Formats: sequence, structure tokens, C-alpha cells
Amino acid sequence: MRRSIAIGVLLVTLLVAASLITALANEWRQVTIYTKTVTIHALAVSSNNTGAVINITITAITPGSGYVYVASSPLPTAESGTFMSSSQIAALVATYLAGQPFNKYDFLINIEPTTLEIGGPSASGYMTVAMWALITNHTLNPDVVMTGMIMPDGSIGPVGGLPAKIQAAAQEGYKVVLIPYGQQEYQTSSGQVIDLISYGKNLGIEVIPVMNIRQAIYYFTGVNLTVPLIPSQELKSAAYINVTKFLWMRIYDRLVSSGAINSTDPGVLKNVKQAIYYANQGMYYTAASLGFQALINYYQDELENYTVNQLYSLLNQLSTELNYYRNAVSHYNVTTANIDLIIGIYDRIDDAQQALTAASQDLATNDITDAINNLAYAKARIETLGDWLAVLNSVEGGKQIPTGYLENITSMYLVYAESITEYTLSLSNAIGVPGAMQELNSITQEVQEAQNNFQNGLYPLALAQSLDVISSDDAVLHLLFTPSINNQVGADYLVNITEYVRKLAIYNTYEAENGCGLFPMLAISYIDFGDYYLSNYNSTGNIDDLNIALQLYELAASYSQVLYELVSSTNSCGAPFTIISIQPISIGNASLNVQTNPSTGYNTAFLATGIALVVLAIGIAVYSLKSLKTTEQ
Repeated sequence: MRRSIAIGVLLVTLLVAASLITALANEWRQVTIYTKTVTIHALAVSSNNTGAVINITITAITPGSGYVYVASSPLPTAESGTFMSSSQIAALVATYLAGQPFNKYDFLINIEPTTLEIGGPSASGYMTVAMWALITNHTLNPDVVMTGMIMPDGSIGPVGGLPAKIQAAAQEGYKVVLIPYGQQEYQTSSGQVIDLISYGKNLGIEVIPVMNIRQAIYYFTGVNLTVPLIPSQELKSAAYINVTKFLWMRIYDRLVSSGAINSTDPGVLKNVKQAIYYANQGMYYTAASLGFQALINYYQDELENYTVNQLYSLLNQLSTELNYYRNAVSHYNVTTANIDLIIGIYDRIDDAQQALTAASQDLATNDITDAINNLAYAKARIETLGDWLAVLNSVEGGKQIPTGYLENITSMYLVYAESITEYTLSLSNAIGVPGAMQELNSITQEVQEAQNNFQNGLYPLALAQSLDVISSDDAVLHLLFTPSINNQVGADYLVNITEYVRKLAIYNTYEAENGCGLFPMLAISYIDFGDYYLSNYNSTGNIDDLNIALQLYELAASYSQVLYELVSSTNSCGAPFTIISIQPISIGNASLNVQTNPSTGYNTAFLATGIALVVLAIGIAVYSLKSLKTTEQ
């Protein structure tokens, strides 16, 4: 215990010193260090499946850099360290809800040594509430405890061992335990279904399911942070309508010029008719997406008449064109006005590259059918890259985002994507859901690609892939834990989750657009396309449409929240930007908006003083540890 306290003291000392040097390096003449601490009582399950309560002490320190430090013995290891990564997401969500930049604070999490191994993310929802309460000066209700995993969008994800955790909470005298929504009808590994609300009542404790962290905050503090209902039409600014209408008209021109609009293929014609219908409704992104699918199908029909040599020639031509677009976008500096578009373009470049790589492998193995499918997709994707580059080229203004900030937040979400994927894999293996492994294999591959792109400095692409992975994992987790009592219960659960995430996505996007002056085009577009799939589900009852809608809304909620966090942390909200007339771009004639990178200078005298303070702090902490060793001997 004393060693753990000493480690905690050491970390706090170093954090304070780090805060000082950060302030000094930025030439702050006067620095006020703020620290505040709270201890929460997390619910856990031991190796013999009995419940327990573990004390977790959280300290908030400002000024900070957006880091979370964990002190524990033993260190968290289970599920590949999802405790650590979910702690970082807890900090991001807490600061976002508090309206604070994520890099304003550092957090120290100290777990009391126990015989239990700390590992999973089940305490991260509770930690999010505690972090929010610390930085907003609210007190936690001591009669309430909680278990549940925090998701990047603020929803509460599923956890295991709930009966044992509820029993432990009741034995410790708590009056209320919050659990993830959907798990109130809890199915054990043996197939037994337990009504946890009745189970808790028999133990003298009230069990309350919560769908999101805002509801949890209400039960702990009485503060109502309910997401307001905002019509999605309020997101569609004139700039958004102009951009998406341009993208749709470019697709429509290709449908006409290629002959796809007169195709005899029923699949092509269906998509063309739907695209035109939604364009007439003003849903231009949905129209463009459906038109894009029509192009792919039409190109597949065309390529059926190609010889193998012609397919190889097309592969080489498309590879050359893709390299041009990859080089073109690399010349743009990332700003608050264009980051959303740059992320979208890099994501689509990577998409096309994967299709070309697969086509090359298909041709090498003489798998002509798959080669045609992949080349058709790559052809449509690469043709439309010029349209996205034209939109990017029309954006002027905004404030440049320092690479260090972009690297920092990308690293946080990449680590979370890695660990939540491992967590989802372990749960999927334990539950044995048919068909889940194929989806998870694809997710795992995208994690590896994100890691490579991060190492290569392609932070916008790595961030996009990380958010894709997290939203996909979120959707898989909801499917894994969908109540299987009967089909209607499961459908109701997914409908309620989807409607909540949609509401949150619209709110987050509205905040990014109106509260921070951003242009969250991707988030608005994903909501638009999600509405298309939700409408399909309401008409047909096809659960696959509902799953796609949920994933699109998850993407929109996460994208808009990350944009807001990134821009607000650089004090760049409200930086003016304009979208000039969009001119179509063909290969070789792109006029790039290149900005010079501003240099960062430091006052060396202040920096030297800061370094001296850190050395002094380390010396004091090391001396304290040596003294502790002596008394222990």
C-alpha cells in the first residue's frame, strides 16, 4: 500500500513539474496549478466469479497536456490493456461534455493494490463521470455505483459479470447500481436469463439501466445533460448543400456519359432511379452514394468484355492516377476548415488502393471475376477522387492545425481502436456468435493498416481508420449483447440504440458546426445516408439495414466529436473560412492551396528554468522512494 502511495506521489510530482515546464515553454509568466481528487468504488469480479469493490482514485491536474497516467500493482493487462485505453477515452468524453479542450487537463488514476487483476474497460463509464465531476466541481452521490464501458460517442457499452457485481454492491450497502442498457435481461454463459432489476430488488438495491454517460451523470450528480432534439435539416447549411450537390451532379454526369443511365442491368437501373429520387428530395450525398454504386455495377458489366491484357493495362492506368491524387492531397496543409475533407480523401485513396492490390492478386491467380469486381470499384472510386479534390481546393481560410496536436489525438484513438478490437474479439470468441469473426477479421486488418499509416505520418488517414474501427466494434458489441429472449426484444433494443446514437450524432455535429464554426461534411453526410438505411429498415424490417444505419450514425457522432475536440484544444474555434466556386479537376491541372508551416520558437531562459524544476522534482521523488525502501527493510 505504501509503495503504491509513493508511486502515486511520484507521478503527481512529475505531472505538476511537467505542467510547469509546459507553461514555461509557452512563455507563461504566471502559472496556477489546479489539482482535485476523488475516489470511486468500481465493481469487479474475481477469478472465482465473486463480486468485489475496488477503490480507484482519480486526480485532475491543470494546466495539462491531455494525458492519462495509470498507477497500479499489478499493472492492467487483461484484454490487451483496455483499462488504460478506455481511461484515455473517458478523459476525452469527460472534457468534451464539460466544454473543455481535452489537453487542458492531465489525469492520474491510482488503483489500490488488490488480489484482483485490473484489465477490462468496465470501470471506464464510472471514471468518465468522476472526471467530469472533478473539472466541473460537482459532488458524486455516495449511494450510487456503476459498471459499464465508455464508448467514444458517450454511450455505455456492455460488460460481463453483472450478477456478481450487483451482489457486491448490495453487500457494500449501496442503494443504486447503474448497468448498461440492454443488459437488464442478462444471459449467463449457461444460457440462463436473469432479470437483473428483480434480482437487485431481492438484494435490496435498485438496478437502473443507462444508455449513455449523460444519464449516468444525472444519477450521480442531479445535473441534466439530456441531448436536445435537433432536426437534421438544421445541419444542412448552404455550403453543405452546394458541396454535396456538386458531388451528385458529377456522378450524374458520369452516369449519362458512360451510358449507365440507359443500362439494361436491373441492378444498375434500380440504383440510378433511387439516386435521382433522393436527389430530388435534397439528399444529395445519399443520391451520390447510390449513383456511385450504379457506376460500379455498370463498370463490372463493361469489364466482362475485357481481355486479361486489357485488365492489366487498366490496373496500371488506375495505379498511376491514384498516385497522382495521393501526391496532390499531400501538398495541402491541414486546417480547421479542411480537415474533414482531407480525412475523407485519404480514406477514399486507401479504399481504392486496397481494391487495386486485391485486383492485382486476383489477376496473378487468374481469378478474373474478383479482379473485375475490384477493378470496377477502384475505377469508380478513383474517378470520383477528382471531385473530392475539387471541393478541397475550393476551401479557403481556417486555422492551420499543428501536426503535434493531430498526432496526439490520432494516437489516443488508435490505441483505443487496437484495444477495443481485442476486447471485442475476446467477447466474440467467448460468446461464439456466428458470422462475427469475418467482420472482426476485416476490422483487425484495418487496425493494422491504421498502425502503419500512423507510423508513416499519415495522421488524417490513421485517424479516419481508427474511427471506422471503433464504430464497427461498437456495432458488433451491440449485436453481441442484443437480448436474445425473442426477436422482438432484440429488434427493440437495436432500434432504441440506433435512435439514441442518431440523436447524439446530430447534436455533436450541430455543436461542431455552430458551436465551433467547423464544416463537418462527413458527419452530416453519414447522418444523411444513415437516414436512408433507417428508412429502408422501417419499410422492410431487414435488420441488416438497421445495423448499417447504426454504424453510420456511430461514425457521424465520433467524427464530429473528434473534430470539435481537436479544434477547441488548439483554440481555433470560429476561425473564418469560405468555399469559393467549385471547379472540376482533372489529372494534371490541380491548383494546390499550399501554406507555409509556421515555426515554433521558445524562450530558452524559461525553458531552462522549466528543465531545472523537473530535475528538482525528480530528485525529491527519488529521495522519497529511497526512504520508503529503507523503512520497508
